[in-house]
Amino acid sequence: MRRLLLLVDDRRYIRSNCYQHQLFTTLARCYRVRMMSAREVRFAPLVRVAAYDRVLSVLRLRTLVRLAGSVARLLGDRPLYVYEQDVWQAFMDDSPYKGAYGQLAAQLNIAAFLVTSRWWHDFVVARGLRAKFVRMGMLPEYCDAGPAWEDRPIRLGFQGTLHPHRRAFYAQLAQMGLEVETLPPVPYEAYLENLHRMRIYVHTEDAPWCVDGRMLRRNALWIKETEVAARGTFVVRDAEEEGAAYGIAELPTVVPFSSREAVGDIVAWIEAMDPQERRDRMVASAETMRRRDDWMTVVRAIEA
Repeated sequence: MRRLLLLVDDRRYIRSNCYQHQLFTTLARCYRVRMMSAREVRFAPLVRVAAYDRVLSVLRLRTLVRLAGSVARLLGDRPLYVYEQDVWQAFMDDSPYKGAYGQLAAQLNIAAFLVTSRWWHDFVVARGLRAKFVRMGMLPEYCDAGPAWEDRPIRLGFQGTLHPHRRAFYAQLAQMGLEVETLPPVPYEAYLENLHRMRIYVHTEDAPWCVDGRMLRRNALWIKETEVAARGTFVVRDAEEEGAAYGIAELPTVVPFSSREAVGDIVAWIEAMDPQERRDRMVASAETMRRRDDWMTVVRAIEA
């Protein structure tokens, strides 16, 4: 089996984080993985880098920036793949890490930044940096259509942080007669169970970022829609071109909306749907996510 050197913030974080543990599980199915923590990198342990077929960093951006010199000493000119979920942090005007990708490319032999948004991938490449688009995903064992529609007690739901743009969105829906039950963040296992309690998940990311003095749509976090679909739950979200990169057209329970006024019509359409068609859509979305196994896009990217 091929060997992978994986640079991580710390092992506990990798095993507990909702997405990192899924990526690690996928990598461990494909490689003999040696994890090296940020602390170990900093103290430069004896490691024969040449013994590994690939080197991948899943360090948080702030950690990699801080340790770039240590990583350079560890790897020499060995190519490094850098997995990055929050690529925009390297370009937003108000980010302390604006310009970080260019700095890292100057210090390290970056084989590619593996970024989880197609839109942002194109943005990075247009600036002369190496990048590949990879999808975040759901482990096949987490893909489960779950209970019948009638057995789900929450009509409209959301679970997560109520940022101001979301709070305003749900307040507007409430004025339209659409009460969304909002649940606070919980550990990932409980979150997955709560998705099985919801009929329709209502989500927005309509809060632009300022980049080089220009306001840009987020084009991010479509993982939320695919993971909700993987649990057999319908989901409505503001439409963005990034949705196509996550194969939303393949998931018949994901319904983007072009305006907030359209949400009520979408909810009514779902609720009026023939029960068998609705169930078929729930099962099809979960099975599509199971079959796609989107975390494997990371493996394919570092092997291409």
